[in-house]
Amino acid sequence: MSNASWKTPIGILRLLIVLAILATVVMLQVFVGLFSPNWIFLSGSAMIVLLALINFIDMRNDANLFRFVLFMFIAMLVCFIADLLMAGVFYIIPGESLINGVLFFLTGHVIYLLALRDRSPLLLRSESPKLITRNLLLWIGGMALLFILFFLTLFNPADMVISIGLVFYGIFLTSSLVFSITKRFDDFPQLFSLCLIIGFLLFFISDYILGYKILMDSSFLSGIEAVGVTYLLGQMIIHLSPMFSDKA
Repeated sequence: MSNASWKTPIGILRLLIVLAILATVVMLQVFVGLFSPNWIFLSGSAMIVLLALINFIDMRNDANLFRFVLFMFIAMLVCFIADLLMAGVFYIIPGESLINGVLFFLTGHVIYLLALRDRSPLLLRSESPKLITRNLLLWIGGMALLFILFFLTLFNPADMVISIGLVFYGIFLTSSLVFSITKRFDDFPQLFSLCLIIGFLLFFISDYILGYKILMDSSFLSGIEAVGVTYLLGQMIIHLSPMFSDKA
């Protein structure tokens, strides 16, 4: 498949959605401190779901991309539900917005991993031993860095339940980032792999900031909607990756 075009009707629609998402990112900063920005953030997240849906509709007939865009759409939809739960729009476990949100984000990352499974570190079948070894070492290195970062900056003995829950979630979040990095070293298109890497890195930064606020210092980056901005930009960039993929 040749790269999708921005000049087609669906490409123009995709561009308009991207511009609308960027507008919500700006609004998050403009209105910070004036009132609760939840509705702005959630509208941006909903538009990323729409972007993922358009990718699926546009590329569903491509045998190389069908599974990728399908799982990417489902993952973003699950993440949007997690956003609603974290914002307290509704509850599954009454009164536990954090637990509800983390469980759904965890599910979302499992689905992202399925979307990224081609030549990934832990889901290899008949690839060369060199490729298997390299990608597995990348994953082990990512896990090592995760645990070092967690225990140096986030570990809170006074809140062990949340600490353990967040590091368990971090394993799946970091795995998504590592799976995207493995694409960079294979023959996937460069813009495709860069979108995935930058997107999941911003996703990681967003969740790290949120974890630091929860476990260590609730005033961290106060007055700045860093969590929402990095999350929206990260998810948007992730879901722009199919535009630059000949295969996934």
